[in-house]
Amino acid sequence: MLSVQYISDNINGEIVGNPDFEIKGICDLEKGKKDCLTYIKKTSYEKYLVNTKASVIIVSKNFKIIDKNKIFIKVSHPGKAFIKVLDKVKYISSFKNKIEKHKSSDRSFDDNVIISENVYIGGKVKIGKNTTIYPGCYIGDHCTIGNNVTLFSNISIYDHTEIGNDCRIDAGTVIGSDGFGLINENNINYSIPHIGKVIIGHDVFIGSNCSIDRGTIGNTIIGNNCRLDNLIQIAHNVKVGNNCIIAGQAGIAGSTIIGDNVTIAGRAGIIDHLLIGDNSVITAHSLVCKSLEKNSFVSGNPAIDHKERLKQIVAIKKMTKYK
Repeated sequence: MLSVQYISDNINGEIVGNPDFEIKGICDLEKGKKDCLTYIKKTSYEKYLVNTKASVIIVSKNFKIIDKNKIFIKVSHPGKAFIKVLDKVKYISSFKNKIEKHKSSDRSFDDNVIISENVYIGGKVKIGKNTTIYPGCYIGDHCTIGNNVTLFSNISIYDHTEIGNDCRIDAGTVIGSDGFGLINENNINYSIPHIGKVIIGHDVFIGSNCSIDRGTIGNTIIGNNCRLDNLIQIAHNVKVGNNCIIAGQAGIAGSTIIGDNVTIAGRAGIIDHLLIGDNSVITAHSLVCKSLEKNSFVSGNPAIDHKERLKQIVAIKKMTKYK
């Protein structure tokens, strides 16, 4: 818990409200939580201020205060200031003094857990029964791994990741690294620290060399019974529903929500902040640039209804006859 005064002092802010108020966490603006802190990046985001439950908000110096029930911290650059706050609250593992293995009391292993040589396991880790971990794996602090899980060689699982039962993850996959979030101020890029989790459901198979980023503030979630091929990128804050199939080299940008029973074919791309309805199919090499209703079947770049695209192809072929 950090006081508003402490935060303001660290970001050279001007407080409008109670400086002694203590925040309990960080939240985003649109889905704000009581007693938590967020920020307004630019004026187009001010519309979310009406309904947000966030108690403390970092804003620009010229921001006009309307809601007197909230606490505001005025700064020159809200985005850069928010990054500083995230750096203060983010849990960062220190490798200092971790060369020796942790004491058994610092970890919890159920029956029949098999851990190969050259595996690093952090503190406060829980591993369920009948789980097998192959050589070269890294498991960060505060991770939970369920029953009957198989982690093949050279997998990196960052801190605070949760993996359900009956999962299989192939070699080289990275789960829980920071997402590609940044703020540009005066042509200088500032990377945003990510403090969310990755939560993987039950009966999930993840192929080799996939990358699943942790949430910025909330969580990245993979639902139950999903099947992910090799070389897939899932960005921060993405939520994938149950029973989804994602083929190789597909990419899903940040904060997009994928419904249940969705199929995404190879090398398909989905931009950020979209909603993909249940039972939709996205064909190979498609680029989805807008949200899709349930039961959609789309193709192409930009992706549109597949039957409509076929009609367009036929029409173009007919037009070429009149050259």
